[in-house]
Amino acid sequence: MNFYIHDIYALHFTQMDEKDSQSVLEFRNHPEISKWMYSRNISKKAHLDFISSLKNNPLSHYWLIKRGSLLLGVGSITRVNFTHKHAYLGIYKNPCLQNVGTEILKCLESIAFVEFELHTLHLEVLESNRKAIGFYKRHDYIYEGKLLDFIFRDNKYENVLIYGKRKNND
Repeated sequence: MNFYIHDIYALHFTQMDEKDSQSVLEFRNHPEISKWMYSRNISKKAHLDFISSLKNNPLSHYWLIKRGSLLLGVGSITRVNFTHKHAYLGIYKNPCLQNVGTEILKCLESIAFVEFELHTLHLEVLESNRKAIGFYKRHDYIYEGKLLDFIFRDNKYENVLIYGKRKNND
């Protein structure tokens, strides 16, 4: 399921060509991106297996976000619950670009709130990722809670914060 939201194109991972797939893998494993992920690096095989698994999972959607031929980054809407009308949001940008996060976020919010008709979006962010936390707060995401010692990496535990946003902030 692909979407055009204004001049932004959301290309579903399952419909990417080999070049786009390789770009996504490079973004994901870039040190500036991977340092904020639950797992640092993923192999090409794991990447391709993950994309293949999305074909059989109607509740997880990952898109390569583009403006024309410019690859802005990746966005996801996962753990979709159509009964309760909520899901989880994820974003990472092309590490070579600045100031594209808002475009990616607005595209995903449009897909979630307009196309999927969801009521709330949630997200998880490492407590140490102050830049991302500030970004989400500036876009009206509200702190909902903390998962203590949720991630273990580099021989230490890290907390994860949960933020959320309601459709139309009602």
